[in-house]
Amino acid sequence: MNSNEKTAGDASYFQTSGALLHALKEWTSILENFPYGIAALILYFVLYQSELVPQWLSVWGLIGAILMLVMGLLRLFGHPVIYLAIPIILNELVLAVWLIVVGFNSSAIATAIVGILFITTLVSSMLNGVFTGSIDDPDYLTVVSEYKNKVLIGVLFQVTLTISVVAIPIILFPILSEHSETLALGYVVARSFEGIADAVIAISQLLLLTLSREYVEAGAPTAKTDLNEIEETE
Repeated sequence: MNSNEKTAGDASYFQTSGALLHALKEWTSILENFPYGIAALILYFVLYQSELVPQWLSVWGLIGAILMLVMGLLRLFGHPVIYLAIPIILNELVLAVWLIVVGFNSSAIATAIVGILFITTLVSSMLNGVFTGSIDDPDYLTVVSEYKNKVLIGVLFQVTLTISVVAIPIILFPILSEHSETLALGYVVARSFEGIADAVIAISQLLLLTLSREYVEAGAPTAKTDLNEIEETE
């Protein structure tokens, strides 16, 4: 094998690995919609039955959860109708403010913490998208390493999101279990799966950054260029 063939093989390795990591990130992001939507359905059903929050807020949350599940199904079939997530995002923001300002009489401190965590999840999710935008660049193998500090900050926000997602049901469990222990446990399980998905996304983003740095350090050109060079030598 001559040097051109070896370089072409290296480029193919980087591009294949990058494509697989991208696919892992995208599919995990899609599948994450389902535990998130199911967890929201459970939460707002318990809140509606218990009347722990105003019923209009619970109904709004139930509608938003259903739309989130619909969005997940549409994304599975290649139709990313992202605006369907807007109702549940706005609802969680309103719920967070309500929990901080009003809360549950018996657990004011706990609900205030949950409210802060809801806001943390929303902010962390948005900031992760802002700081890791280079990962979705067509030339991500080269571009990501140029923005390594931004990507690392974005991954940190993703880790923060993961921790917040898992912490919310744990703190709420004693409160929700007073009204339905089974549903409270279901909420913990659903959000735990969501947290696992968030962790997988963080890992895939970090691996894409590592791959990009190795690609640049190796000075690997694109496979198309390599193939042209091989043809010329032949």
